[in-house]
Amino acid sequence: MNSANLTLLWQLLRRDLQERYAGTALGVFWLLAQPLFLLLVYALVFGEILQLRFGAQTSSGQFAANLFAGLTAFNALAEVLSRAPAILTERRDLLLHSPLSPMLLPLLPVGSSLVLEALSIGLLLLWLCVQGLCQPTGVLFYLPFLLLRVLFSLAFAYSLAVLGVFLRDLRQLMPPLLTVLLLVSAIVYPPELVPERFQPFLQLNPLAQLVQGYRAALLESSFRWENFTALLLLAGGLLALALWLFQRLMPRARYVL
Repeated sequence: MNSANLTLLWQLLRRDLQERYAGTALGVFWLLAQPLFLLLVYALVFGEILQLRFGAQTSSGQFAANLFAGLTAFNALAEVLSRAPAILTERRDLLLHSPLSPMLLPLLPVGSSLVLEALSIGLLLLWLCVQGLCQPTGVLFYLPFLLLRVLFSLAFAYSLAVLGVFLRDLRQLMPPLLTVLLLVSAIVYPPELVPERFQPFLQLNPLAQLVQGYRAALLESSFRWENFTALLLLAGGLLALALWLFQRLMPRARYVL
């Protein structure tokens, strides 16, 4: 991508965020409002009422940190999954009446997810330092898993964006699908609570493995090579398939739009 496209993408992202939060007092920080509310609810229900804990950790602060790390990965991915199916339809006029490359539009929800994740990670690191759990080297181990999350996000953004033109029901399917993903990926509860017969399914769940990579890096300052290698191969394959699908269907999508 050349510098002109990068500048245009940055301008589109700024405009997208400004339009979404125009007239609000907090502006882009509303990206964090819902995730923080869910964090408080889950921490209260699962951490305080049900007294769940991750591994040998015993404090509610540690539980909240594990929960927040998992929700950081999930919420960033959810931002892409929820917005991508409608992004070409929402930007129809821009797509049809300007020389804008359609390849740039699916990058908007991915860019928004990066803003959301940056804010979330900043809050998580602040919380860890307050709790005396700060792991400075953990950020270095986290960055490769951030790359994985972005690769998965790009794959979903390109595939859902072009499919959403033909299958308008996709945008309605995303909220219940995201709820299912949240509940089956050991994000709001410890993986150890999953019954033995279901553990193989958890090991094959890419989101669950991505979340475990986030937690290991940010909270334990360790790097899960096995998780990273397998997820990198999967993300690379999905992205290649998504780009092929986008380029193949985009001429027909223009006609439908």
